[in-house]
Amino acid sequence: MTPKLDAAAKRLQAALTRIEGAIAACLSTDLPEGEEGARQLAAQLASARAENQELAAANVSVAARLDNAIDRLRAVLRN
Repeated sequence: MTPKLDAAAKRLQAALTRIEGAIAACLSTDLPEGEEGARQLAAQLASARAENQELAAANVSVAARLDNAIDRLRAVLRN
C-alpha cells in the first residue's frame, strides 16, 4: 500500500477503536436518566454521525485518487 493509503487505514482504525471505546464506556457506566441523559446521548450520536460523514468523504476521496492512479498506470503500461 502507499503511504497515504496506510495513513488513511490507520486513521480509520483509530476512529473505529474510539467508537468501540465509547460503546464500551456507555455499556459499563450508568447514564443519567431523563432529559440530561437524552441530551448526552443525542450529543454523542451527533458526534458519531459527524465522524462517520468525515470518514465517508475521505473514503470517496481516496477511492477517486486510487482510481485515477490506476488509470494512469494502465495508460503508461499500454504505451
